[in-house]
Amino acid sequence: MHFGTQPIEDVRHFLDTEVLDWNGFYKLILINDIRGFIYDIINVSQLTLDERIHDTLKKDAMAITLFGTYQEGIIRDLMLEFEKLDITVIPHKGNTLATRYYKKPLLRESSDIDFLVSKDDVLRLRKCLHENGYESRYDISEHQMDFVKRFHRELCFKSPKSKLGISCSVETQWKLLESYFDEFPQYEFFVQHLQSYTAIDGSSRVCLTPTYDFLCIASHHLIREPLVRFKYLIDLACLVQTSENQLDWEEVKSYFKLYNFSSFLWSGMNALEEITGLQLPVADIPSVSYDLFTATEDRTGRSLFFRKMKLITVKQNLLAKMKLSLKMRLSILVPNLKDLSMTTAPAWTIPLIIPMKSLRFLYTYLTKKN
Repeated sequence: MHFGTQPIEDVRHFLDTEVLDWNGFYKLILINDIRGFIYDIINVSQLTLDERIHDTLKKDAMAITLFGTYQEGIIRDLMLEFEKLDITVIPHKGNTLATRYYKKPLLRESSDIDFLVSKDDVLRLRKCLHENGYESRYDISEHQMDFVKRFHRELCFKSPKSKLGISCSVETQWKLLESYFDEFPQYEFFVQHLQSYTAIDGSSRVCLTPTYDFLCIASHHLIREPLVRFKYLIDLACLVQTSENQLDWEEVKSYFKLYNFSSFLWSGMNALEEITGLQLPVADIPSVSYDLFTATEDRTGRSLFFRKMKLITVKQNLLAKMKLSLKMRLSILVPNLKDLSMTTAPAWTIPLIIPMKSLRFLYTYLTKKN
């Protein structure tokens, strides 16, 4: 309905003739981060639904709008601070995506702010954020940062609370994909494709051109977390519809092919056409399966990791599947940011954390404790 490919009358007839589990419906859209999107469609199309659920969605929409406004201010202020240091960062996903490709920012729920950054600027950016009142999620010693930049992909910070007590996570990412994946374009590649654009509120902003924005966003939505949340499909669909004449599909296809991720792209394109009804100007799209509504209430943890691993490896041939599965399992033993924050020992001691983690995992497996 949102993309103009589904008659409203069909949906109204469905609602009149079928019995819906409204609590289950709300839980699905909550887990998949599409409450604002659904609420807007219901209001614009004047659909009738359970009154209690409608009131809940109305309150949710107000909160999403308030949070989005706060994030816009954070992005604007940080971009100015980074500019003073002569540091160029690339805002992507989240609120940046909402203000550029969605009809209204309300339609897109966002929990954090993402900046793609140069690995060489990580320390200066961390210092800048600390000086502006941002708190590191994990306190990493400077002598550990070389290890972090090699084996991890981001540092997370918590923004200062607003007068209303609102805060959010700010992530500085120097890699789009984890180390267990094959190579993929990074900051140095994408920074060449920045452009200015006019946001919904009329302000001038900087973002990637649509082709490279799609490539950047798809690395997360189709590869790292292949359509785990229904929001991801809507993100890509909004980008495609808004930038229809600006997308160079041959360029997108060539980079997915270059890094052996074509099956992830075909899976997403099939989902876009079949679920949203949008017709992509790409001939002979191979039939590759996709999974939707695989999200659960878990946002972090081992269960989520293994569920994503299953979704990722299912699109690989046998040899690639075995190789990637092994690398993903071994990555669990690599000291993570939480592990590193618990010690200030010299950098050469970091490998000693690995046997400790192995014993801990063995203990939790044998005792069934998570």
